[in-house]
Amino acid sequence: MKTKIRSFIIVAALVNVSACSTIKNLFPDKEKDYQFTTEIPPLTIPPDLAGGSIANAPAAAQAAEAADVATTVPSTEPVPTVDRKLIQVDLVDADQGTKRLRIGAPSTIAWRMVGKALSRKSIEVTNRNQEEGLFHVQYDPNKKEVEDGSIWDEVVFLFTGFEITEQEYVLKLVENDQQTDVIIMDKEQKPVADATSLSLLTLLHDTIKSDLAK
Repeated sequence: MKTKIRSFIIVAALVNVSACSTIKNLFPDKEKDYQFTTEIPPLTIPPDLAGGSIANAPAAAQAAEAADVATTVPSTEPVPTVDRKLIQVDLVDADQGTKRLRIGAPSTIAWRMVGKALSRKSIEVTNRNQEEGLFHVQYDPNKKEVEDGSIWDEVVFLFTGFEITEQEYVLKLVENDQQTDVIIMDKEQKPVADATSLSLLTLLHDTIKSDLAK
């Protein structure tokens, strides 16, 4: 009889311990989670900054940024409006057997047309000065676009692709009576009449006319 009572007590104790463990798992002691935490002291603001200068800092920064933009961004003149369908683009004869590209629009519009044509044909512009109407370009009429080819093509390009065959030219835009002439000059800014310069003028002529036709 005593053995049965002792066994019952042991089983009851084990059940009690298991139940307590289950209850603790369901309701963990949150005090352990905070026993290593520390309270952050309040921020101390120096006296020289306590007068509201921090609150005014965003407005001051915006005002400074606006002033900086006003001084660095140049003012642009309004572009005159011209009906694109009425703009004529022609190659005309000039002195000493040279050719010119004549655009029937003021220089402000012609400048944008020429710049867009150069960009579309991937012609390198090394310098530009709109006030003087000058584009400094590097041009090679035989330059080919880089394409993915065979391994042999890549080997050939490795040894020949870095050859400098481009020539330096200066495009000068001269406005006269609401039309603009594009003159091609060498790097000494003297008019030229070689085959390469004529090829460049023809390329610009065809590109601008194609753009106007759209």
